Amino acid sequence: MHTEMKSRKAIPVVAGVFLFLILLLLLFNPWNWPDREGRSVAIRSMKDVDRIVLVDPYNSVELIRVEDGWYLFGTEEVNPVSMENLLIAASRLEVASVVDAEQARGYEDPQGESRELAFFRDDRLLLSYGLRKAMGGYLLSPQGSEQAYFVSVPGYPGLDLERVFSATPDHYRDHLLMDLPPSGISGIKIALLSGEAFRFTQDREGNIRCEPGNEHTKLPEGEARELSMKLLFSYFTSLRYERRTGISADSLLRSGDHVEKLASIRVETFQGEQHSLQIFPYSEIPGSEPDLFRALVLYNDMQDAMIVNYIYLDVLMRGLSHYFREK
Repeated sequence: MHTEMKSRKAIPVVAGVFLFLILLLLLFNPWNWPDREGRSVAIRSMKDVDRIVLVDPYNSVELIRVEDGWYLFGTEEVNPVSMENLLIAASRLEVASVVDAEQARGYEDPQGESRELAFFRDDRLLLSYGLRKAMGGYLLSPQGSEQAYFVSVPGYPGLDLERVFSATPDHYRDHLLMDLPPSGISGIKIALLSGEAFRFTQDREGNIRCEPGNEHTKLPEGEARELSMKLLFSYFTSLRYERRTGISADSLLRSGDHVEKLASIRVETFQGEQHSLQIFPYSEIPGSEPDLFRALVLYNDMQDAMIVNYIYLDVLMRGLSHYFREK
């Protein structure tokens, strides 16, 4: 009987310890730390957010939600695809690994640009962090944290977060045709009306080289100008069109219509994307002189042409002599 009484007294103690251990696991959740850290770098419900600010060394963007729509700087409707990509990525960021903030400062990708993101609700800051390329991934540094995190978006391997979290206003404007960061482009091939064809290839370190694109093209003597080549790669960021024309691709490509193609341009990225531009002269009235400021562009497999301002096309259609011209 004495032994039985001892056993009965021990039951509350054991139960208390058991309950304490359960409470400890619920509070600290030691086997699920990535999810706990994930909550510190992502806002799971974007319905809580009504303003997003993005800043990089050259640009800044403010995106404001009005009722169910998002507006650039609160006045201009945004491109729905660009906005949806941002919201999905921001809400699904997860931690891949943790590094000390001091150690993180030593990581740097010369081809990447750092950017700051801030999420607000009624002028109350919900979350703020810096994001940059590092060691082949993306390093996120929460404001005021002593730790930094390598992050990814599950289900989207190889996602270009610099592009998704762009601080360039044109990235969010409608009529966006192409928005490729220069560091993401692996190659550009250009064929001109003159018969000249050439291509530029870029490695991961940002080194660019030029090669002839057909047997009739010979490179000028001397080294190609690095600045001119880098400028070319930068012109595929926020490339926009004015409007669709209803002019079919078939009508432009039929040889019997005598429409001279000004240039063909092909762009490839390190992620395997391919973009094609076929450029033709544009006349407001059929048979009249070509427009000096706008051209017709067939983009990828689209079945009708778009009008694109020459401000986006001039650099793309320059000949080889431009890249080898003397300084």
